[in-house]
Amino acid sequence: MNAVAEADLLRRFGFYKSALYVRDIDLCVVSDVHIGLAETLYRQGLHFPLYEEETLLERFEAVLDRFSPAVFVLDGDIFHAFDRVSRGVTETFSAVLATLRAECEVILVRGSHDTMLPAVAGGAVERYDRGGYTVVHGDKAVDDHGTLVIGHDHPAIEIDLARFPCFLYGEGVVGGRDLVVMPAANPLSPGVTVNHAKGRDFLSPILRRVDTGRLQPVVEADGETVVLPPLAGIRRFA
Repeated sequence: MNAVAEADLLRRFGFYKSALYVRDIDLCVVSDVHIGLAETLYRQGLHFPLYEEETLLERFEAVLDRFSPAVFVLDGDIFHAFDRVSRGVTETFSAVLATLRAECEVILVRGSHDTMLPAVAGGAVERYDRGGYTVVHGDKAVDDHGTLVIGHDHPAIEIDLARFPCFLYGEGVVGGRDLVVMPAANPLSPGVTVNHAKGRDFLSPILRRVDTGRLQPVVEADGETVVLPPLAGIRRFA
């Protein structure tokens, strides 16, 4: 991506704390919040506090302060556990919704983990379309869409032995439409390294059908955004 194309990408989108902001339509998206991941880690034997609720609320408040969106989409895998929603998870979910709804409209998109979502919150949808963009979780194939925004795969990039959650951007890679793959919003999720990933390595049927070598990692850290070369080039020089 040349300097002009990179500048156009950053004019089009904001990237902050694993949230994507689509400037033209005043839309913010986060994916894979996985509320309750901390509880699962505790059950597996972790014995120090992870402050999941406090961390998530701090992140959401920072994103709201940065972008002030009209619409905020939670793009699937809102809950971590498939089969249970504890009181603590319900309370954290309620606190997140209250924080967001105080500032903007909130859309809940169902993900593969969200089997319990209908029991806790009504009105969740399979997809959300707005202004030429289609937000789906990514666990199912989708036809008749705009620019796609998906989650599900938790991408991360490894640089000098350090791992960073990343977005993946592909210009025209899905039937001529652009694609943005979201990192996991829960910082307790380490992400899945994509440096050498091919289409067959991804969980999403959408990603399995694209030339993943054309996808560009976008890393945001401390408020600074870096657009990296396409994965094909990273594989060559790794």
